Amino acid sequence: MKRIGYFFLGALIMLVMTKPIFAQDSQQAEVAQEVLPAEAANTQNTGLSDKISLDLKGIDINELFKVLSTKSGITIVTSPEIKGRITVFIDNLSFNDTLDVIISMQDLAYERKGNVVKVMTASEYEKLYGKKFSEPKVTRTFKLAYAKPANVLNVINSLKSDIGKIISDEATGTIIIMDAPQSMLVMAGAIKELDQPLETVVFDVNYARFADIKNLLNDLITPGVGQIILDERSSKVVVYDLPQRLARIKKLMKEFDEQSRQVLITGEILEVYIADKFQSGIEWDKIFSSLNNLDVVAKFPVTPALSSYGKISVGTLASNDYNIVINMLSEYGATKVLTRPRIVAVNKEEAKILVGTREAYVTSTQSQGESTTITAESVQFIDVGLKLVVVPTIGADGFITMKIKPEVSSVKSTLTTTAGTVVPIVQTSQSETVVRVQDGHTLIIGGLLKQENTDDSSGLPKLSRMPVLGYLFGNKTKENKRTELVIFITPTIITGTSNIGREVSNESK
Repeated sequence: MKRIGYFFLGALIMLVMTKPIFAQDSQQAEVAQEVLPAEAANTQNTGLSDKISLDLKGIDINELFKVLSTKSGITIVTSPEIKGRITVFIDNLSFNDTLDVIISMQDLAYERKGNVVKVMTASEYEKLYGKKFSEPKVTRTFKLAYAKPANVLNVINSLKSDIGKIISDEATGTIIIMDAPQSMLVMAGAIKELDQPLETVVFDVNYARFADIKNLLNDLITPGVGQIILDERSSKVVVYDLPQRLARIKKLMKEFDEQSRQVLITGEILEVYIADKFQSGIEWDKIFSSLNNLDVVAKFPVTPALSSYGKISVGTLASNDYNIVINMLSEYGATKVLTRPRIVAVNKEEAKILVGTREAYVTSTQSQGESTTITAESVQFIDVGLKLVVVPTIGADGFITMKIKPEVSSVKSTLTTTAGTVVPIVQTSQSETVVRVQDGHTLIIGGLLKQENTDDSSGLPKLSRMPVLGYLFGNKTKENKRTELVIFITPTIITGTSNIGREVSNESK
């Protein structure tokens, strides 16, 4: 009886001691039931080498990684950016395969170091490592047959991705590329195009400037492959490049190195002595309005500090109206032809015409030596008279755009410096304008006025200078002379000297 009593007593004690354990197991089972849906199967911790099976619907992605960590024994850390729910059904896969399936389904990325896996979004991985997690690298070796590795490298460096790497070996002519498959395809195509035998073409440069040729060819040759050699002594250009690129260069060089067109500028400069009754000078508005086909271009102010006259008039007329304008000008006073310049200017190049004198004056500089003072003199020149600068630009429509700068100057007085140097004081009237003239038509520039006040005396050489009675033996007159310069410019497009000869022969007839 005692043995039976001891047995029941021991069983009762064991029951009391094990009751909290059973309760704790029951609580853990309830927690597991909250984490895993009822459909979950085979939730035993099988270890890393064991296979994993999961059947989960609408589970939070972070809870899924917690379950996966529990089943594999691997520590999984997730980024705060990972959110959402997922439904998975995995049957008998390894931990690595299971992780890859989940990562690819959710566009995630991970980094593994030992037994720790860091899971993050794909964008976080790309920002952190500068490459895409899902984009693997491939490696290819290219053996170049013609091109230099350095030249090819200059081109394909701009084609590789951020994760790509290129290694070149000049000695063996080899290029090794490690990059994503898509970038590898692009670079392989570029290498195929570049690794071709180069051709050589020699161009004779007849008209174009070498500086312009160099700028043109630098934009046309294949970057990193083509080469240019310029020899100004022989007027030749040597180009090495790919055959398809040379075909384009040949065509453009033919168009670029063409004979420059020229403009024959025929001018006539008249001086009109304005009569006293025309106080305001030549009335150009009246002359312009009398010719129906005269196109008044504009009126331009001259330099206000150098002239008291306010405008320059510009217009164009047909060649058959030239004599009509000359007759109208004779009504304002006597006309005198100062010069008829003729000059040929290359398209877009500057041409200068000077009708006048070069006034000279002497300047001196002193330098102090140890015991003596050395004075050095030099002669300076200044152009005085009529200067005309013209820059013609030939248009495809037969019109010529001319940049014109007329200038009229004269010596009004002189200035004597403290060192005794006499410097001329020059009065100048100038203007600058751009006009458009049809080939063969005449451009008129008027309004270049000049006024001179002179005192003339005449009589017996000595008696006329007497203080009181001198006026009985002499005569003094004051003269106010006003003149206006009128410039006629006729531009004609020519191709060579033969045109000039024909122009001269036509004028002589």
